[in-house]
Amino acid sequence: MKNLKILLIGQPNVGKSSLLNALAGHKSLVSNYPGTTVEITRAERVFNGVRIDLLDTPGIYSISDRSKEEKVTEEILFEGEVDGAIVIADATALERSLYMALQILESHIPVILALNFMEQAQKAGIKIDYEKLQIFLNIKVIPINPITRKGLVDLMDAVINIHKKPTSEFDVQYDDHIEFAIGKISRQVEGRLPARFVALRALEEDDDFYKYLANKEVIKEVKDILAHDHPKVLEDICIMRYGTASFIAGKVTEITSLKKRKTFEERIDRIFLHEKMGPLITALFIIVIFGTLLYLGNFSQDFLMSQTERLLSYFHFAGKSVFSLVIFQGITGVAAGVSIALPYVFLFYLILGLLEDIGVLSRFIVNAERFLKKLGLPGKSFIPLALGLGCTVPATRATRILSSSSDSIYTTALLAFVPCSSRIAIIMGIVGFYGGVKLTFSVLVSILIAALIWTFAMKIIFNIKSEPLLLELPPYRKPILQNLIAKSWIRMKDFVYVVIPLLALGGMTYSILDISGLTDNIVKPLSPISNWLGLPDVTVIPLVFGFLQKDLTGSMLVSVLGVNISFMLTPLQIYSFGLATTIGIPCIIASGMLMKEFGFKKSALLTFASIIYGILFAGISWRIISIFA
Repeated sequence: MKNLKILLIGQPNVGKSSLLNALAGHKSLVSNYPGTTVEITRAERVFNGVRIDLLDTPGIYSISDRSKEEKVTEEILFEGEVDGAIVIADATALERSLYMALQILESHIPVILALNFMEQAQKAGIKIDYEKLQIFLNIKVIPINPITRKGLVDLMDAVINIHKKPTSEFDVQYDDHIEFAIGKISRQVEGRLPARFVALRALEEDDDFYKYLANKEVIKEVKDILAHDHPKVLEDICIMRYGTASFIAGKVTEITSLKKRKTFEERIDRIFLHEKMGPLITALFIIVIFGTLLYLGNFSQDFLMSQTERLLSYFHFAGKSVFSLVIFQGITGVAAGVSIALPYVFLFYLILGLLEDIGVLSRFIVNAERFLKKLGLPGKSFIPLALGLGCTVPATRATRILSSSSDSIYTTALLAFVPCSSRIAIIMGIVGFYGGVKLTFSVLVSILIAALIWTFAMKIIFNIKSEPLLLELPPYRKPILQNLIAKSWIRMKDFVYVVIPLLALGGMTYSILDISGLTDNIVKPLSPISNWLGLPDVTVIPLVFGFLQKDLTGSMLVSVLGVNISFMLTPLQIYSFGLATTIGIPCIIASGMLMKEFGFKKSALLTFASIIYGILFAGISWRIISIFA
């Protein structure tokens, strides 16, 4: 069977993931590109007897090595022996997408241009003559709609015929001085890549291509020649390429004059992005979202807990041997963990995906930036902080986009107070379920106060100055339920495949410690912590296991106290426990990512400081509230 390796390339929010799902279903594999933390999604599709390996690359704005994502995409594209690329273009902003398409065309790699959002473009009065564009670029240009599956068969036909060479290759024409420089460098090029392309990339100061030059000194020679007419040759090349993209876009685009009236999106954005109303609406939305999560999660947990009790009562009488007791505790850990964590984890990812697909999440980030920049937070930090609502690990990795290491560390330190899905499960599943709504919001408000105190302290230490946030606002779109569920499942795969086995292992481990009498060896040395928090000594066990994996916290609390936690802990103790377990670097996996990004010393210091701060803050809060309780 014939095999093809095809890249999906495009800017953020152009619909690459939707296209991948439409072409290959939801059986995709997400993995890090070797030697990096950049995620690549792979999927396979068989079409007309041809096996097509589809690789969805990160959203980028150009092919260069300015960021990890761009560097990885460049490496796969030009050195990964691919058969071709599908460049997904946004029909509402054709010029921007064409720039990247032109970069790839200059390498003479086979390209198919997939035009997405054609319907939205027409509604905006933009009509693109894609057949004319096809003639200009001498490649296949196919209008698509992944949601309705329009154009996907034509796209697959083009893919399996991607090696059919056009009559001529497309090259951007630069001015005479730059063309002379390209020609001079080309004579020094060795290797399989087109000489003109390698010379152009070398002239653009992409040092990954210097290895193809027999004489690297030629770069300095041509730059000396160009010094008078092109002192900034890199910028001039970009300007000429953008000019070509703009010229082509203008020739194939017809703008229809629409009636001068505000669109629905503009009216909504006037409210959402209003200087004063925007942050207020965002705050109200967040309260409603957490309230909905609490209500639906409690409803689901109530049902699952009743089923759990029935299941545990059945297994309880299976035998009284040591083996049966260990197995029973393992089942208890899984059942309790699934009952407490699963409803909130899945619902959280479902709501997060809904906000993303609608286009509201980016507006929330803009409004949050307006408030938090007063605390000295760098503007770009809101991207990793928003990711932290899902998981601290990718959020830590995302701090690479910040301009300095101090900005990255400062932002990562604040992730100790951003409740990830696992910590939200603790707040909702333990504090909310057993303590009620008021106690839940008390914990959330306490975390906010702790974060503000921490932020002011960090601001003094790092002397951070705020910078503007550059964030593309996607259009409002109707969410697709199938895509929403698929996205939520992909995000919570780790919980099913990794955490659930850990829940069983945690329960069995505690049972072995309890039966062997080793529990006291853990509890007694750490009893000052539980005493400080106003908790029974045995609650140290879930605190310790919680650092290994936060999803273990709820199940281990059930293991040591039983299902009826509200009978064993007072509301104030539930508050103290919830606060202590949700402030700080959440788990050993997140701490490992810190170590990878910032080294052992800084990561250990930050992890230790945040956990100590969380325990101190929870104990002080418990003492203050107990005075008035």
